[in-house]
Amino acid sequence: MATTVDREKDCPFLLRIFYRNGGHNLNNQYTVDSVPSEELSIYTWKNATLEEIAQLIEQIIPEARDPDARLAFRLIYLDSERARYSGRDIGRVVPANPTDDHSKTLDDCKFFIGDYLDVAIFIGPPVAMRNKFGNNSSRRPLGGAPGGDRFSGRLGTGGGGGGGPDRGGQRRNFGGNGPYNNNNRFGGGGRPPQRRGDRF
Repeated sequence: MATTVDREKDCPFLLRIFYRNGGHNLNNQYTVDSVPSEELSIYTWKNATLEEIAQLIEQIIPEARDPDARLAFRLIYLDSERARYSGRDIGRVVPANPTDDHSKTLDDCKFFIGDYLDVAIFIGPPVAMRNKFGNNSSRRPLGGAPGGDRFSGRLGTGGGGGGGPDRGGQRRNFGGNGPYNNNNRFGGGGRPPQRRGDRF
């Protein structure tokens, strides 16, 4: 049964999103001690749709705003029986060609607070379609100009002495009026102790 959420009354939780251009991060990059480096952190609710999350990603990641962009979502969760992180594909968002996946919510995808999302950003049609109709070699490459910082618009700035962008970044929410100013009051959420590895 779907969870009833009142965004005016229910506190949002912290959702950590890890992204990669051209494909997903590997499952073995997720451990109790480390995670992939490219990260967005947002506050949201369990009734947030994949389309809403994709729109937020588009605001931050230039490649995601490409007219030919496709965002593939994968749920990353801790498999307590195998003592490691596992992943499961939950949907794709293609702004130029909406599908039923756009309206899927985190709750529909059996998301638990404390899980991660891994988002692969692709530009252009799938490989199978390119092979069928021929590969267009004139398509511009993924990324910005040589030597440029294609992620110059990323959340936050590094602290002290040119350390680069702060990947933790500021926290953002959607469905509201802007960033939460007091991030600590919400915390990162905990994982229900009854989680089992065979929940799927």
